[in-house]
Amino acid sequence: MESFKDKAQRSTSESYHDAMTYTGLGLQPHETVLFSYLAALFSLIIAIVFNFVLFRVVFLENTTMFAIIVLSLMIPLGVLIYTSEYVKIHSMWMKVSSLGDIPEIVSYIVMSMKLVPNMEVAVRFAAGNSSRPLAKDLRKMIWNLHVREYRGMDEAVVKFTELWGRESEYFKRALHLIKSSTSEPDEAQRIITLNRSLDLVLESTESLMDSFAAKLKTPTYVLYSIFILIPLALVAMIPAMAVVGIRFGIGTLFIVYNVILPLVTFAYAEYIIMQRPAAFVPQRIPEKHPQLKDIKKVKQRTLIFSLVIGLFISSLGYIMIYLGNPWGIVSTDTLSGLVPPALFIIWGIVCAGSIYLNVSYAPYKKIRDEIRKMENEFSDALFVLGRRIAEGRSSEEAFMYTAATMKGTDIARYFERISFNLMNMRTDVNSAIFDDGYGAFKDVYSERIKTTMVLLVESVHKSHIVAGIAVVKLADHLKELQNVESNIRRSLYDMTSTMRSTAAIFAPLIAGVTIALSEVITKILQNIAESMTRLPENAFPGPAQISPQNIDQSISSELFIFSIGLYIILITVILVRFAGAIEYGGDKVQLRYDISRILPVTIVVFTVSTIFSRVVFSGMI
Repeated sequence: MESFKDKAQRSTSESYHDAMTYTGLGLQPHETVLFSYLAALFSLIIAIVFNFVLFRVVFLENTTMFAIIVLSLMIPLGVLIYTSEYVKIHSMWMKVSSLGDIPEIVSYIVMSMKLVPNMEVAVRFAAGNSSRPLAKDLRKMIWNLHVREYRGMDEAVVKFTELWGRESEYFKRALHLIKSSTSEPDEAQRIITLNRSLDLVLESTESLMDSFAAKLKTPTYVLYSIFILIPLALVAMIPAMAVVGIRFGIGTLFIVYNVILPLVTFAYAEYIIMQRPAAFVPQRIPEKHPQLKDIKKVKQRTLIFSLVIGLFISSLGYIMIYLGNPWGIVSTDTLSGLVPPALFIIWGIVCAGSIYLNVSYAPYKKIRDEIRKMENEFSDALFVLGRRIAEGRSSEEAFMYTAATMKGTDIARYFERISFNLMNMRTDVNSAIFDDGYGAFKDVYSERIKTTMVLLVESVHKSHIVAGIAVVKLADHLKELQNVESNIRRSLYDMTSTMRSTAAIFAPLIAGVTIALSEVITKILQNIAESMTRLPENAFPGPAQISPQNIDQSISSELFIFSIGLYIILITVILVRFAGAIEYGGDKVQLRYDISRILPVTIVVFTVSTIFSRVVFSGMI
């Protein structure tokens, strides 16, 4: 073991050790290596046991067995590679995610520095009022400062900038500017330096996203063409492969289209996403929010209801066949009827999933939209409030005037509540806003709004002129952040809209047409095979050895449509996640809500395309 430890220590790279330190996992190199070996061995044992049981219970064709064996060997290899590199991958993801926190964190530091020109106070304020991963690093820096690991705040900031300078040069420069502002003797020059640091971060963040959007085009086209368009186009060719003796059983088709292709597509999409400089991560909504009361019970009831609906829709086609297939709606043979039974199964899966995801996560979406709308109104309200405070009006009057001016907006009722608390409950500004029992903002789960209000509370203790100017500056900061966020979304819109359009329209449209074409080819081959059975043996010699056995397709139309429909569902989920991760950082709540809205559209297009193409092509035979 000691020899193995030394070998593992020597074989790991410097970047691996840096990643281990950065993630804070507290592991040794030999431990991660042993874990990767164990995980690969465990997955291999599971694959062997699964194959042993499967091959003894189910009769499979040679091609299917070969595909399963290859997949069973590839999965442990993939597990070995992934687990051995997990520390680096996790470190990279943490850094990418933390880069998105930089504009928010710097804005908090700058706003605090404008009120109190003390670097330690500003860093402590940003670390204490943010739940972002970067804030955790700031809290660690403050802890190290308190335990005397650094000789002072200046050394702590220098060490911190050295750590982050490798990942973000503009963040390093911004921190140096903020630090240098404490040495400015002139107040105006100090404010200019602080503004410059924030402008540097905002401009650099916007530039990074523009650069990423430009580099994203080629990988996106590769994702669309190689991993989606070509596999769907090959669907129509699968029945024709039987002519030359290449037989695709349902097992092989399922492994290729429902396991291998989705996994490869997902891996490539994740590779692209890992290069995205994250920015402006959505607000996390805790389950204690008033609008999420009993959300767990709602999810449980919705799960049961959606499963019942899904099972009923899935069995609807077979129920109609049992009842005699009225009007011949359900297809019972190749290119017969109108709707294949497999489409009902696909619809059952989609309806069950969409109903559950929509009912469970629509409340989160509603809260997010309210927060976003309130944040847009908040900067305007702050500007009005700051002007009134600068005129010398009392806090009660300033908040009431702002509420009257912003009447008709969501933020107005919160400001009106603050004024009510100040005048009728005779409380101070901090309690009027943040008290757990009656505070106006106790149910406002916007980190940006609450942090700004904390700064506002600190500023109102100064003279009315200083406080008014400070509040107006806070409003300007928020407006700048919102403008940069809006510009970033616009720069990424082309890519995200293309992926969503592909998921909702183009991919299912192509899939429906190619499925109908495959049925046409299958029907033609069936007719040829039937005709060849009446001919003498060896009537068609040749290298392909055309025979009725080769021409006959072993996959029924029903199973074929089900497998491709399932592939469309998986590809839609992957593309929606890809677009969401690019646009808003891959937030799980937003992703699940988007899937619940896009997936039904995808299956509607797939269904219409399949039925229309089958009707058109059936008339040609």
